[in-house]
Amino acid sequence: MKSFKFATDVIHSTRLPIERFFNFSARYEEPDIINDSIEEPLPDIGLNLNVMSFNIRRGTRRDGKNSWVHRRDLVHEILDTYRPDVLGLQEALDFQMAEVRSMLPGYERVGIGNLGGSRGLHNAVFYDAGRFFRLDEGTFWLSDTPEEPGSRGWGNIIPRICTWVRLIEKDTQQSFYFYNTHLDHLSLHSRKKSAFLLTQRISTRCFPDPIILTGDFNAGEMSVPIQYLKGKIPLKINRKAKASNPVPLMDSFRERYPKMRNVATYHGYDRYFFRLKLDYIFVPTSARVIDAEIIHRHGETCYPSDHFPLIAQVDLPVKMAQSDSLSRFQQTMHSYPSFTSLREFRIF
Repeated sequence: MKSFKFATDVIHSTRLPIERFFNFSARYEEPDIINDSIEEPLPDIGLNLNVMSFNIRRGTRRDGKNSWVHRRDLVHEILDTYRPDVLGLQEALDFQMAEVRSMLPGYERVGIGNLGGSRGLHNAVFYDAGRFFRLDEGTFWLSDTPEEPGSRGWGNIIPRICTWVRLIEKDTQQSFYFYNTHLDHLSLHSRKKSAFLLTQRISTRCFPDPIILTGDFNAGEMSVPIQYLKGKIPLKINRKAKASNPVPLMDSFRERYPKMRNVATYHGYDRYFFRLKLDYIFVPTSARVIDAEIIHRHGETCYPSDHFPLIAQVDLPVKMAQSDSLSRFQQTMHSYPSFTSLREFRIF
């Protein structure tokens, strides 16, 4: 079972002077993350995954000391330390993804840009190709025309997308879906409509595998989109009708640390205490969250991004891949042992 460092370990590994960190944090009386953890017996079965969500901020922004050229080594350091099984990136340009791929040897990536092809911003998914085999993949737009590249609506200026992939673990032949998205930062109406579209797409997926949903949702924990995704409230879809989430999800970090106060994931290269949690790793309510972390690592003069990455270790109660998918997977692996995806063989 692969594990990752706890938040307290990462604090000590930052390049900031320890005295500065503890003097600063003491003023805000940040709760002790270890004391807040929930001690429960771990399950004996299930697909164990380390999952990361990371908004790396587009590399063309003129951010001075926080420009991509200064941040990329910190991004590399985080990815090399944690080595997630599956990684959901947000706000990445094509050249940034090429660099990230070089940081993760043995990984494959899926996803296209929000303008179609390699153009625009990507919500790419990277996965460990040594452990997983790609069964299917896709990208849809958060608009009234989800299959139209570059489409937008609902008040968002930038086209918004969700990239997904269905993976099967080679050793156990257990499969799951992974969705990765980035909701609009300006329009609440767009965030609500996007949350509804996400749940409709997830609930009508081809196979009943468990799902993971990661992303920058640009929405606080008590906002309507997040409460809807958790199944806590219905969403008003028109003047007369409301709809509940058909696939209620739970925030992996909150499941593990329900009382934590300092949960900010967006900091804007500035002080982050008591800012909003905008980034999430959602898992099914039937999953077991073993641990979760908001990674506060940064350098002496810059941060890896204007968002903190998140990581969660979860056990999914995974069903075996259905027989038709499984037989084709086995035949393909037998005939083409070097393949890491079914890019040339569409099986659905």
